[in-house]
Amino acid sequence: MDNESIFDQLLYTTLRIECLDENNQLTAIGTGFLLDRPVGENAYKIYLVSNKHVLMEAPSIAITFNSGKDGNLVKGKKIRVPIGNLKGNVKGHPDSNVDIAVLDCTGLFVAINDQLFYKRVSYDMLADFNETELNTAESIYFVGYPENRFDYVNNLPLIRTGIIASNPKADFNGVAEFIIDAQVFPGSSGSPVFIDLTFEDIKNGNMVLGGQRKIKLLGIVAATMIRDNKLQVLETTDDEKKGIKETIGLGIVFKAPLIKELIDSLPTD
Repeated sequence: MDNESIFDQLLYTTLRIECLDENNQLTAIGTGFLLDRPVGENAYKIYLVSNKHVLMEAPSIAITFNSGKDGNLVKGKKIRVPIGNLKGNVKGHPDSNVDIAVLDCTGLFVAINDQLFYKRVSYDMLADFNETELNTAESIYFVGYPENRFDYVNNLPLIRTGIIASNPKADFNGVAEFIIDAQVFPGSSGSPVFIDLTFEDIKNGNMVLGGQRKIKLLGIVAATMIRDNKLQVLETTDDEKKGIKETIGLGIVFKAPLIKELIDSLPTD
């Protein structure tokens, strides 16, 4: 994996979430991603980050990981991991209007870490929106499972592109979110949104020599805007009942500081 680009590696941070009912029947598909949080010297917690309407509206979920051995990918093999008893274990942002939730999965990885291959978004990748390179109309990338489309043989999501449509330094309509001009379809709920600030530096006339690429996590997709006589907002889980509206190519993204705010409020032990 060392010779793969950072965007190739980001594919392995993002997971397809199957939302299940009491009879273990599939009700919807969403997206989540893995984020680590340092909690001491050489210690960290791993969280599955997604939306409230993905993680808090189903009694259980299932996630399919790629298999691993000795830290290497075992191609063609997968492990489906059911996770039950979500109620009380999923933590949602305290603001009812902020559609972000996390599940502490540290114990899961301790138990079967040697059987899985995955990557994690590091805590220092969270944007604070004071980045000088961050401006309107910059290119963004988001990773997920639009309309449940993905590489099922290799168990990998799709990376899609768009641009920042609203001023990212401002809170859109007074909420800590921004708008992307991108085709955000059902199944994209919980998709992480990234920006390559190295590229933006070069595009803005600044020379970048050496060093690592400056990839930042800008936030998490929560909804898409739709046309149905009047403009509405549509949750983007892959739910057939909700997926019949016409999208207009605009997505709503909650900003990364809200993710940090939620995780920082959780215990570290």
